[in-house]
Amino acid sequence: MKIFSRLSSIFACVICISLCPLSAQENVWKYTISQDLSSKPLSYWEKVLKPGSSICFTGNYIGANGEVSGVSIPFFLQTIGNKNGIRWFPLITFRSESTGKKVLASPRLRKILVRNLEFYLENHSLYSGVHLDFEGLGPEYSAHYKELLLELQPALKKKGKLLTLAIFPVEGFDPHLSGFHSAIHKENLVDEIVLMAYDLHSAKTTPGPVTNFNWAKQNTENLLKTYKPEQIWLGLPLYGYYWKKDVKRPKLLTQFSDKNFVIQYGKEKDGIYLIHTDKGEGSLILELKLWEEYAKNIKLKGLAFWRLGF
Repeated sequence: MKIFSRLSSIFACVICISLCPLSAQENVWKYTISQDLSSKPLSYWEKVLKPGSSICFTGNYIGANGEVSGVSIPFFLQTIGNKNGIRWFPLITFRSESTGKKVLASPRLRKILVRNLEFYLENHSLYSGVHLDFEGLGPEYSAHYKELLLELQPALKKKGKLLTLAIFPVEGFDPHLSGFHSAIHKENLVDEIVLMAYDLHSAKTTPGPVTNFNWAKQNTENLLKTYKPEQIWLGLPLYGYYWKKDVKRPKLLTQFSDKNFVIQYGKEKDGIYLIHTDKGEGSLILELKLWEEYAKNIKLKGLAFWRLGF
């Protein structure tokens, strides 16, 4: 009887997950790597590019002199996107940490970067705006980042383009990392913002859940002191980790490859499946209902996922 009950529970869970794909979201932000823009088949993208989706793609960089370069969206994706009203955002980052420090610390290079981002969007009129993902810089560069945003947002607004960012949480997170984004938390500087509510635990930390609902909620509420709900995307991970005992680096878990393992050995708690076996521990999000209801109840812009393919 217990075995039958267990199998019924697993079957019901699989059905629930299969009926709740990311494409079913009414308003969803999806990160993807640039290689997938051309390598994934048409059938894949027809499922991903649903109305209400914002697609943010990697492969776009800022150089040491403030120059901007990036990848292009294949024509067949542009066609589907135009049909379904997809918003495209290039994820733009510095080529290196040293480049970021150099550009942000220089008023001259910041102005050059603003102009180059304007030119970049003029040459890519398909894009709805830009998505800046600056990480790894210390708190001492936070004021410089703020100055860049104060120049950039008005310039993009004149062209009808959006300025969006990815930011770290401030509560319960490495202060050296989140400190760089401290000015952004204190002042409304952008049009939309993705709160990266993940890597609470990672390959660089001790074992533990990659996220949890209460932690994400706490950081979302902190962000709501500065930003309107409709400006905020709650960023969630489509990956997790599994730490085997006496093994230093954890195994990466994804919904695509590890769902059955997680269902068998995990138990849902605080919005994420927690895995405990005699060989180790880990976590992975499988069900979205709790997160969806929270985002809907407080009228957030929606959920964002890192990343497609996971």
